[in-house]
Amino acid sequence: MRFAALLFSSIALCAACDKSNSVPTSPSATGGAGGTSSRTTERFDDIITSREAKFQAFSVGSNGTTSINLASLSPLNRPGVVSATMEIGWGKIVKDENGTVVGCELAKVMQTTPALAAQMNDTLVPSADYCANIADVGALREPVNFSMRITHP
Repeated sequence: MRFAALLFSSIALCAACDKSNSVPTSPSATGGAGGTSSRTTERFDDIITSREAKFQAFSVGSNGTTSINLASLSPLNRPGVVSATMEIGWGKIVKDENGTVVGCELAKVMQTTPALAAQMNDTLVPSADYCANIADVGALREPVNFSMRITHP
């Protein structure tokens, strides 16, 4: 009987949940003057070692804010989190003569630790190719997993 009451309470609570305040995942459309714009969230997940830097290319398609979020750092072979300070940033991609992306020329950087909210928010010129970068500033003692989110129009 106690289980049935608990089950009924859970169902009632879920039915009362207000889904109108949920945050959409990418891609999503937002209305505004001049029509709608689409925002995309790209994940950049990889392993980074001490004194290493890595980057991810992305393209901005229209006006709007681009956000970069260092979401997490975690050990490779055990559960837990790593709270090391890392450098994140954005810049323009560098291509070779064949058009292959070979680097990231940084325009803006900051040092931060992982967080739930984006640490960088900037308006970037539409229809351009950019890169998000992460680098160890000397805080890592071992390789770690990282997860970044790049949200852009």
